[in-house]
Amino acid sequence: MKKVVRSPILKGIAFAVCLVCVAAAALSAGNALQWFYEQYETRGGNSTYMLESSFEQSNMLNYSFLYAFHDIDRAMDNQTTQELLDRYVKSSGFTGDYYAKVGDKVFKNADFTVEEATQSPFYLVITPGDYQTNLPQISSYDIPEIWLSPYQTNYYRNDETHTLTEERTPVYQEGDCILLRLTQEQANSLQAEWLEGQRVFDHALMLVIILFFLALIAYIYLLFVTGRRAEDEEVHAVLIDRLYVECNLAIILGAAIGTAVLVVVGIDEALSSGVSFRMMTYLLTALLVCAFALVMELILSLVRNLKNHTFVERSFILRAVRWCWRTAGRIVRWAIDLCKKFWHFIGRGQKGFWRNLWRKLFQDYKTRNVLLILLVYSAVLAVLGMMFGVMIDYGTALFVCLLGVLWFLLAVAFLIKQLDGFDRVVDALKRLRAGELTYKLADMPAGVLSSMAEDINSLGDGMQAAIQSEVRAERMKSELITNVSHDLKTPLTSILSYSDLLCQEHLTPEEANDYAKIIHQKSLRLKNLTSDLFDISKVQSGAEQMQCERIDACTLVRQALGEQDNAIAESRLTLKVNIPEHEVPIWADGKKMSRVMENLIGNCIKYAMPGTRVFVTVSEQESEAGIELKNIANYEMDFDAGEITERFVRGDAARTTEGSGLGLAIAKSYVEACGGALSVDVDGDLFKVRITFPVYGVQPS
Repeated sequence: MKKVVRSPILKGIAFAVCLVCVAAAALSAGNALQWFYEQYETRGGNSTYMLESSFEQSNMLNYSFLYAFHDIDRAMDNQTTQELLDRYVKSSGFTGDYYAKVGDKVFKNADFTVEEATQSPFYLVITPGDYQTNLPQISSYDIPEIWLSPYQTNYYRNDETHTLTEERTPVYQEGDCILLRLTQEQANSLQAEWLEGQRVFDHALMLVIILFFLALIAYIYLLFVTGRRAEDEEVHAVLIDRLYVECNLAIILGAAIGTAVLVVVGIDEALSSGVSFRMMTYLLTALLVCAFALVMELILSLVRNLKNHTFVERSFILRAVRWCWRTAGRIVRWAIDLCKKFWHFIGRGQKGFWRNLWRKLFQDYKTRNVLLILLVYSAVLAVLGMMFGVMIDYGTALFVCLLGVLWFLLAVAFLIKQLDGFDRVVDALKRLRAGELTYKLADMPAGVLSSMAEDINSLGDGMQAAIQSEVRAERMKSELITNVSHDLKTPLTSILSYSDLLCQEHLTPEEANDYAKIIHQKSLRLKNLTSDLFDISKVQSGAEQMQCERIDACTLVRQALGEQDNAIAESRLTLKVNIPEHEVPIWADGKKMSRVMENLIGNCIKYAMPGTRVFVTVSEQESEAGIELKNIANYEMDFDAGEITERFVRGDAARTTEGSGLGLAIAKSYVEACGGALSVDVDGDLFKVRITFPVYGVQPS
């Protein structure tokens, strides 16, 4: 199941689903927008559907009446003909009847009265000083003031009494009106257009919502499986994950804002110019898909860094905050330590304070010398300063100023010499740390630095003597083991030969035959132990010559399992082998690695709990090849995994089995001599050994 969920094919399908959903949603929204724009242009700027709850509340219905009213009202004030007014009214989207009379001017496309208009399903009746309508969106704010207050007011000033006289003149006569109505048959076409707009919008909205949730589900799956592979639980990073978090977020923000701006500009260009709206929709959809793919991958990169616990390391700001926090903590700890040292320094009372102060300052000659130099320098500066102040009135202060400059230059030369000596001390310490123990400091400035140089030289001599002594002891130990192992081979060979002969004889009493078999078995074990000691001494002392060549790790493991097939079958263990079909080349000594695999598989047979499973895995990750063996131990493992590969260290502390404690030590020595690494991990009763080699012919990334 894990292989299926984390497979690259399924990840690619999920990523493609997200992009297809975005493209389909963008095309659906673009097509809907194009339809509404075409309707808007056709109706002369009057919208079709604007999310109204019903047709009666729609802007299309209400504004068609208002546009027609304003066209008729303007026609009364100029030389507009009936034919031209009909064209204006039709272009505004009004498909009903109208009747208008102002003075002698009459415009109409049907004869009807105010009473007949108010009996229509939709109407607008405007008379001097009043209006009637059943359209909810039309109010007195939409009617010109000249109709609601149909009087023209003039003011006259009386020069003798200085008073204003108001004179109101009617603008409209009795019978003037503008009547508009829409019968049910006439409203049906408008209502059909409104319903079509509602259907187009609802269809596009529903499709966008469905595609959004489908893309969201696919992307949530990608967030969970990104960086994961079926063969392990590690989080695998890719090249884009090396971007700093701030750069990543800046690219995401820039891509989002830039895409939004380009979409707005592209739509405006398509609406205002002759560019094909459909072609612009395709171009903007392609741009949106590319930007969305980039943003998705950058967000997945952030998630991989979060999973891999490298988010802080990839962030300038978080690293700066962490550094400030740690620095503040160090300053606080330093202040606390300083207070503790000061309290310890002054002792329990005033007497203890001065006694400790005297001891610290004057018993240590290094501190005393530094203080004396500082005091002398400060005293001379003070004297020169006083002399300069006294002599400045007499005009002879220039000589004192030159003395001060000379004194300053002498101090600078002294400091430069001391700093050079300090740099040489720091360089000597770096060389000692790098292993250059024969380096000596000479010609150091007298005083503190000279004493430090002598201490550092003595330290290098002591470290060199200790290392030589340790190397000599280790060489003598290895030679002792090698010589003893070699000297034991001859008597052991004789014991084995004679014990074998005794086992072939029929001795009396009968118990003597059993004694001879026991002697033979123990002699064989002692011979194996001696041989192991001899081998590990040679490889650890560097005397063993490795005949490295290109070998296949898969073939190596298969051959080792085949050689111990009978022992595995008798051990009641179930092997779970995971070896790839392709070749995994490594550079190693084939004979030594066969010995390593023999030891490791033999350990599994000896120490694995009967009836359990043993996992043998060969893997290849980038430039590293790995061989891993896992088994459940038949005893309690209370040892340190880092010490189990040392000589004579056994996981079975009671030593109830026939192991010598050298198998893992020999295996680790052989692996490291061939350029690989062997590690042991213990988790409860699970014992795991992992061997890693560089893949031959692949450069490490």
